[in-house]
Amino acid sequence: METVYLNELVHNGYKPTRVNERLRKAVRERIERGEEIFPEIFGLEMEKRRIAEVLMAGRGVLLTGQYGTGKTEISKAVKDLLTDYYKHHEVFYPEICPVQEEPFNIAYSLGVPEVRKRGYKLRDACPVCRAEYCNGKKVDLKDVELVRFEKPVEGKGFARVQGGSDVTPEELIGTFNLKKLAEIGDPFNPEVFQPGKIGQASGGVLFVDELGKLGESGQYALIQASEEGCVTPAKSRETFPVDELLIATTNPVDEDNIIGAVLDRLVSIRIPIVDYENEVKIVENSLRKKEYEEAPYVPKAFLNVMVKAVRKVRESKPELEIGPRTSINAGLIARESAFFDGRSVANICDVKEGVYAALLGKAPFEEKDSVEAGIELPKISDEIERLYGIDSDELEAGIEVLREMNPDKPFAPENIRKAAKRPEVKSFVDRVREREKLKGRKLYEVVGVYYQAYDRGLLR
Repeated sequence: METVYLNELVHNGYKPTRVNERLRKAVRERIERGEEIFPEIFGLEMEKRRIAEVLMAGRGVLLTGQYGTGKTEISKAVKDLLTDYYKHHEVFYPEICPVQEEPFNIAYSLGVPEVRKRGYKLRDACPVCRAEYCNGKKVDLKDVELVRFEKPVEGKGFARVQGGSDVTPEELIGTFNLKKLAEIGDPFNPEVFQPGKIGQASGGVLFVDELGKLGESGQYALIQASEEGCVTPAKSRETFPVDELLIATTNPVDEDNIIGAVLDRLVSIRIPIVDYENEVKIVENSLRKKEYEEAPYVPKAFLNVMVKAVRKVRESKPELEIGPRTSINAGLIARESAFFDGRSVANICDVKEGVYAALLGKAPFEEKDSVEAGIELPKISDEIERLYGIDSDELEAGIEVLREMNPDKPFAPENIRKAAKRPEVKSFVDRVREREKLKGRKLYEVVGVYYQAYDRGLLR
């Protein structure tokens, strides 16, 4: 990590900033570059803007919506936006500070005139920094070591709290570092403080997932940090400053469990399920992130089939709370089904396996039969015509050519490649190449599984 000293910052024009100001600048920079502020979040244009506005205003946000609507992904997107800021802008914190505080707080506590008269929004330094640099000691600013805030990572600039009744206030606020306590022997010495999730998140994002499942004592622990920008550990005479963006989520059924004092300090934003087109993009984006090199490819028309099948059951069975995550699961399972059988491209059987496994996995035991009976995959011919402009007559003409050229293996990639010179097949191959950005063997494999799905009469 890069080390600088406080005197350099005081005399070189460095301006201290709060986290919401950093987010504000990062948002403006992306807008000015013509970029999406949250490129990994599809749809939800109004909601994304409003979330940014609330956090830029320095307020905490509560995202409400059913499971699988992308609430967690939004918190990661905010973290990524701050990461982008720290990459391009120098921000520092005292090396010894347990809560990554603004270093000018130390200069402020020392009464440095150049800092005091500039009108910055500063506060007294944290107890650990005060004990080291401010309590009656003659400290030169060049002795205060700082390190650059490189990016928010779990435990330093980012912390996740998973809501549950077993989460204690100490986990959020902090507790004793037993090793330090044994060395120092004084439980009131600030150096024995080990920050909890709130202090760990300082300088970045505190993400509280399923706030409505957090116990009341845990919820109350959030109030001081969100309202006053500080935490006071139990049995401590000292208060530690914190500066973070609070993002909380809740499922609607748990919203009544959130205490009024916490709700009053958060701006609630409803996150709906995205429309069909954006749900397809979400699934496609998830499958693009391959965990292993040999991950099979799932053709676009099959993605559409899966998403439509999931959305149909979602409409008929709203009590199951089937969100876009179920569509993602269907795509991932289809991919693994293909891998299981040694195929590099998922076929229609893999698609059916993915859809049935994902949807039945959401159903209680006694409802599995009724859910299975309600699963209906749309016609593959409709999806091919919509995506590539190839109708059933053209598909059948292509299949006839393929059987003529190789009756035993009409849909093998090698046969598709040879047949691509014939007009009955060439048009389909060209349009799949253009639409799916494929080439080589993978292109012919995809065209082959499309022909195969239609020929078998599955989803015809």
